[in-house]
Amino acid sequence: MRMWPSRWVKGGVGLAVVLLSGCKASSTSDDHHYGYDESHYTHGYFVDARDTGHYFPDTGWSLNRESEACIGDTLYFETANERVRVYGSPAYSETTFRAAATELDNRIDDVLSQFRMGWHDFIDERSAAAPYPKQLIACLSPHVADAELSSASLSAVAIAPYHGSWPYDTGQILTHDLAHYVQENLSRYNAHHTLLPLWFAEGQATVVAGEPIASAYQHYDYEPLRDVTREDAGNASLRYEHYALAYRYLEKANGALAMTLLLDLVQFMDWKGDYPGVISSGESRAFVEAFDAVELVDHRGRYLSFARFRAEYHELLGASY
Repeated sequence: MRMWPSRWVKGGVGLAVVLLSGCKASSTSDDHHYGYDESHYTHGYFVDARDTGHYFPDTGWSLNRESEACIGDTLYFETANERVRVYGSPAYSETTFRAAATELDNRIDDVLSQFRMGWHDFIDERSAAAPYPKQLIACLSPHVADAELSSASLSAVAIAPYHGSWPYDTGQILTHDLAHYVQENLSRYNAHHTLLPLWFAEGQATVVAGEPIASAYQHYDYEPLRDVTREDAGNASLRYEHYALAYRYLEKANGALAMTLLLDLVQFMDWKGDYPGVISSGESRAFVEAFDAVELVDHRGRYLSFARFRAEYHELLGASY
């Protein structure tokens, strides 16, 4: 855990109970599916946890429903570099294990680079409370639909278990969910729920995955900052584009590294555990206090508190283009 400068640790913050949306579903037709040349699968080997003692995590606080499906599974495929383990039932094909491990191993570095980190930086900064903090854990889960493909939690990424039915945009979907995996590991220590508002978490993941972003002149079409939890969000198809617009405004003004430092500071607040609760609008106190403490600025370089960003969102976006 990084020691934080005292100027970043101010006033009351803490742990919040807010819900991160599940992974963004992909709407693809049945005749467009993922393909991968098996000769390019990453090297690795199949192992049984009854031999190694490396059982799938059973700590429910750090898993979601989709990844809990692998609790009790002992078979896993581990990449030769020991970075990725994919657990699942022996009923699933070896090809699916290998394909999942290859995709995760190939994509994690690109995802981390957008957080301005390398693999070893991530290992040093992620929650030490997570099981197997030196590995990326995955679960071939029957609770993940083929079109949705994946769903991320702090301890594991759940992946649909039938490789032949993965959608054509598999890479983009996995990148989106790997972004969530990184977010949760950098912003939570032992909180039982995400500390990030929905708009921020989904907006950052959308930007990292290279998915569509609303144009700044369209900012009045949606109110992204009102979507603090999944329960707050409507069904508007364009909402992810507006989450990305809100997040990108912050990143453009402050840089991607500042956004990663914000996540790390939220984790520090959770680790201290001194400031439980949420503010009146529903955001975790940890996120709000970290937002203010990291000293973000607007597009003109003026200090931007969370309260001001929320209150003046449309005015700020309208003046930014």
